[in-house]
Amino acid sequence: MVKRSVRVYIEGGARGRVADSDFRRGWKIFLNELHLLARNNGYHSLEVVRGKGRSGTFESFIKHYINHPNDLCVLLVDAETDAPDGMRVWDVVAQREQDSWQRPKWATERHLYLMTYFVETWLLTDQDALQKYFRRGFNPRGLPITNLESRTKHEIENALSIATKKSTKGEYQHGQSHEIIGTVRTDRVKTLRHGRRLFETLGSLIQDEPED
Repeated sequence: MVKRSVRVYIEGGARGRVADSDFRRGWKIFLNELHLLARNNGYHSLEVVRGKGRSGTFESFIKHYINHPNDLCVLLVDAETDAPDGMRVWDVVAQREQDSWQRPKWATERHLYLMTYFVETWLLTDQDALQKYFRRGFNPRGLPITNLESRTKHEIENALSIATKKSTKGEYQHGQSHEIIGTVRTDRVKTLRHGRRLFETLGSLIQDEPED
């Protein structure tokens, strides 16, 4: 019997010898709820695939059938732009000039998930996780806590820089996100529309429920 997995192709990751394993470890912890759901629905596991660069992640996702033709494969990337309610996620990446990604014929809306505007938005949902990571000197007072998915990248990056610059870990670097995401509580991320969509909609796909 062929062992089928759920493969989540995720953009990003820091440089370094252990970057791949560290990236997968952090994200697998964060996605453990979906891993357990996959196990309960006939899949062997949920596997995180580190895509590194944005375009490379997309290319790996659309060509997954070459190496993993039997697996359920989905794509998780930063939106890099606004993704308003009612707009199809594939239209978001198709209309973004730097992407112009076209939905593969075999894919549906349930095969693409966006972090709006980017993964740091999800980190801000759990300031306790940020405090635990950056430790002494971390100052959360200027971090936004409302309307997070409408905050621009510049606004969030600037707020994180100010909040962390005097911390034990030093000023926040984008490559740290995969270290933090494993400690972020999923119930906090689910307060965001696109965060909730990842767990609910991918969950429905894993369970082979009809698409709305």
